[in-house]
Amino acid sequence: MQSVNQKMETKIRKLAIIAGDGDIPIKLVAECIKKNINYVLILIEGHGKDLKKLYKPDFVVSLSKIGKAIKFSKSAKVSDIIMVGGVKRPSFKKMIPDLWTAKFLAKIGSKISGDNSILSNLAKELEREGFNILSAEDILPNLICPKGVIGKFKPDDNNKKDIKIGFEIAKNIGENDIGQSLVIQNGLVLAVEAAEGTDSMILRSKSLKIEEKGGIFIKVLKPNQDNRMDRPVVGVNTLKAVLNSGLDGLALEANSIFILNYNSVVEFADNNNLFIIGV
Repeated sequence: MQSVNQKMETKIRKLAIIAGDGDIPIKLVAECIKKNINYVLILIEGHGKDLKKLYKPDFVVSLSKIGKAIKFSKSAKVSDIIMVGGVKRPSFKKMIPDLWTAKFLAKIGSKISGDNSILSNLAKELEREGFNILSAEDILPNLICPKGVIGKFKPDDNNKKDIKIGFEIAKNIGENDIGQSLVIQNGLVLAVEAAEGTDSMILRSKSLKIEEKGGIFIKVLKPNQDNRMDRPVVGVNTLKAVLNSGLDGLALEANSIFILNYNSVVEFADNNNLFIIGV
């Protein structure tokens, strides 16, 4: 079996990709096929519409029936699991869980502080079941944002001040598992990411700007976040929202954020006078 490198070749015996929404699961499956990595695709029910058009799932699982996915994975001789893609958080009150999921929810009931805590606890339980939890960058290392300026344009002195302030605030917000992104202009936070998602938050900030031009979009990894799961992503659509809102650019936590379609993102930034920097 081939893989990304020799370490991965000996590490992965059989991989289960548990997939939600977005483009990362599509790229991950394509890379597994390219590298001849032995995998099964488990699709979360109600998710992965575009993924399903390209690749037939081996198993579809409801979020209320995690035990069934575990049983399937064990019967398929899965050794490693990657959980990737956006997932709509279900209403726990309306769920009719299987026995495994019921025990899991009862166990973490008092520990839930947000989506990140749920995912982190789920990873620990899957490890107790004997699985090795991997991250998407184990297969797709080139997606990770590097440190430094990316592209032609650099932040100016005012931008650098906002980056310093904004990163500290974003980390404090992330500490409470609220969001991973914000928009800041001249030291004033205009918008913080919540349930509406990144792009909508950026566009919402436009009406709150002090000046028509200026401001920065900042995205970080939440403190104590299990970086094997739910890693933040930016792509061309993010940059379009930044441009439409009249912001100067993006500051991303280096070695923590995925850049989807890297070359297209850099090209769009360069063509529209936007800076991107990994901090």
